[in-house]
Amino acid sequence: MARKQRPRLPPEQRDAALADLLASERERIIPAANLLSSDPSTMPRLLELLAVERRADNRQGILFALTWHAEPDALWDLMIRVLSDPTEGEKVRGQASEGLAYMFAEVEVGSSRFEAGVQALLAALKDSSPEVRYCALFALGATAHPPLIPAMEAMLADQTPVPGWVGTVATSAANALEHLREKYASLHGEKP
Repeated sequence: MARKQRPRLPPEQRDAALADLLASERERIIPAANLLSSDPSTMPRLLELLAVERRADNRQGILFALTWHAEPDALWDLMIRVLSDPTEGEKVRGQASEGLAYMFAEVEVGSSRFEAGVQALLAALKDSSPEVRYCALFALGATAHPPLIPAMEAMLADQTPVPGWVGTVATSAANALEHLREKYASLHGEKP
């Protein structure tokens, strides 16, 4: 499927956003990440920054911008590596899960790439961080892969609140199950 071309940011706006992405204040990082997410031409520079930036808020912002570029060929393995790295901050690992969620539509079910993503997300369901579990469930819901339903249903018992998110891990599980079933039905011409 051909991607719709999105306009590039003017150079001065792009450069300012890249500088803000490396700021110490979240109030600058978040808008910069949002802006950079709209321009896929920034992907090479964002990958360079991710390779050297160590601060969690900044890494999360970089991954957020990359998430919306949704390029499995360039980003799939990176997202799995970040999600699976226990030295990464919980927000960074959660953002990597979200990145996988938006790329599942372009990854063939049953492929080695698909299976690697699913395995990383299933492992994340055992993470000590409720945010990582919450985000991993969101991503699993995006797979439209019914064999994952039992693992997701098991998370309905996890009533851990997730600061900064709506509800609990169980809330995310319920939403993800509903999304998976709806997406599967839509792809297969069935009623949910």
